[in-house]
Amino acid sequence: MGEFLEAAAAFPTVLFSSALVVTAGFWLTVLLGAAGAETFDADADLDALGMGGVPVSVAGSLLIAFGWSTSLTGSLLLGRAGIAGALHHLLGVLLLLASLLAAWRATRLLVRPLARLFPR
Repeated sequence: MGEFLEAAAAFPTVLFSSALVVTAGFWLTVLLGAAGAETFDADADLDALGMGGVPVSVAGSLLIAFGWSTSLTGSLLLGRAGIAGALHHLLGVLLLLASLLAAWRATRLLVRPLARLFPR
């Protein structure tokens, strides 16, 4: 459990961890009825990113969840590799970029079938 928490609180996963906490808080307020899931959709157009057809809150939540899980897995593997110093930091930056790219691609793939469930 300690290794998990250490990886979740270390760079680059900490960026996704904090976003995941905010996202969980948002969905909790939606669940309690204090906010609507379409709250942030006023001027957002995600078609250019390939994530159109679903509310921004859904696409953003998926992006953050996929990014967090990819980054956490990479951080755990990077920590077990025993690399230290500047190379560790460089690999952390590369992991951040790879996690963002992987999360974007996974979100795009999942949003396409979900778009049929949300009327325009």
